[in-house]
Amino acid sequence: MVTADRPRVLILSFDAIDVDPRVIKQVRRLAVDHDVTTCAPGGQPDPRVEHVPLDPAAARPRGRLGNLVDDVARSREWFGWSYRRLPLVQQTTRLLRGRTFDAVLANDAETLGAAIAVAGADKVHADLHEFYPGLPVEDSPLGLRQRRYWTWLITRFASRVRSSTTVGQAIAERYREYGLAPGVVTNAAPFRDLEPVPHTGPLRLVHSGNPFRERGLGEIMHAVAASTTDLTLDLYLTYNPPGDRAELQQLAAQLGDRIRIHEPVAQAVLIDTLHTADLGIHVLPPTSENNALALPNKFFDFVQARLGVIVGPSLEMARLVREHGLGVVTDGFTREDITVVLDALTPEAVAGYRRAAHAAAHALSAEAQVEVWVDAVDAIAESAGRTATERA
Repeated sequence: MVTADRPRVLILSFDAIDVDPRVIKQVRRLAVDHDVTTCAPGGQPDPRVEHVPLDPAAARPRGRLGNLVDDVARSREWFGWSYRRLPLVQQTTRLLRGRTFDAVLANDAETLGAAIAVAGADKVHADLHEFYPGLPVEDSPLGLRQRRYWTWLITRFASRVRSSTTVGQAIAERYREYGLAPGVVTNAAPFRDLEPVPHTGPLRLVHSGNPFRERGLGEIMHAVAASTTDLTLDLYLTYNPPGDRAELQQLAAQLGDRIRIHEPVAQAVLIDTLHTADLGIHVLPPTSENNALALPNKFFDFVQARLGVIVGPSLEMARLVREHGLGVVTDGFTREDITVVLDALTPEAVAGYRRAAHAAAHALSAEAQVEVWVDAVDAIAESAGRTATERA
C-alpha cells in the first residue's frame, strides 16, 4: 500500500480543464487526499495542484519531407505514426519525461497513448467521455477514415490500460465489445441545496448548451410556438458553432416572443439561472450512436436546479426520467411528438415533477459518483506501491 506519502496522480486532458465540468470534478475530489499534477491546455485549474500547461497551437516544424511523409501516413492509415506526431502527444511526453506517478487518470481516447508512454499501461485509468467508435462523421472517405482512427485508439490503447470508466451504462455495454469493462461515472452536477420554486405565470421551459443543428432545437422551438399551453422557452446558447446559433436566432424571431435566445451562462451561475424556470427540455435526435446513448451534463443540471424534465425516448435519459418520476418522455423526436407533450402539461403536474427532482437530487449528484474515480486511482496506486516493495 502507499502509506508514507499521498499517492501521486497525474490528470491528463487535451482540452482545458477549467471549462470541462467532468474533469474539474476529478481535480477537486482527488486534490483532497492525493498529490495531483494536471497536464492540459489552459491555466492551473485548482490552486492545490501542480499544473503542466500544453499549447495546442505549438507544433514543431516538420519540413517539406516530413509533411509529405505525414500525408502518406494519413492516407495509408498508419495511425501509430500519425498519433506519435500529434503536437499535444509530443508535448506531453516531452514535458513529463522522467516524472514518476503512482496513477494516471487519462481523459478521452486521444490522451491514452501519451499516458501509457509516461507511466505504463498498468498505471493508467481511462475516462472515456463518449463512445468513440460511434462518434458522428461525414459520410465520406475522410469521415470513415476518422471513425477508423477513433476505433483504433480504443483497440490500440484503451483495451490495454488498468481500468476505465465512461458516462453511462449503455455506453459501457458497447465498450465491452472492444475488450473493456468500464465502470460508470455519470456527468452529474454537484449537489445544490435548493428548493423548487412555486409556479407563477406561464410555464417556463429552458435549455442550455451548444446550438448544434443536429441537436433538434429547431423542432423544440416549433413545438413551443405551436403549443396550446401557456408557456415560454429560454435558450442559453454558446456561440459554437456561430452559424448554427445565427440560424436559431432567425427562427426565434420568426416564431414569436414565446422563444428567447440568451447569451451563454458560465458554469458557476448556470444552476441558479436554470432554477428560475419550471422545466428543462432536451429532446435529442439519435443522429449518431453517441446521441442515442447520451446522458449529458445538462440533464443533471436540470435536476440540481429542481426542474421537471422533458426528454425524447433516448435510452439513458428516458430511463432516469421514468425511474425517478422527473417529467415526461416524448414518443419520438419530431415537433409533433413534442407538441403533444407540451399540450398536456399542467401547473400541478409540473409542480410534481419538480418535487421529484428535489427528492432525487442527492442520488443524482456528482458526490454520489466521483468516488468511483477515487477507488480506481487508489487501486492502481496501491498496486504500484506493492510492486515497488516487491522489487526492493
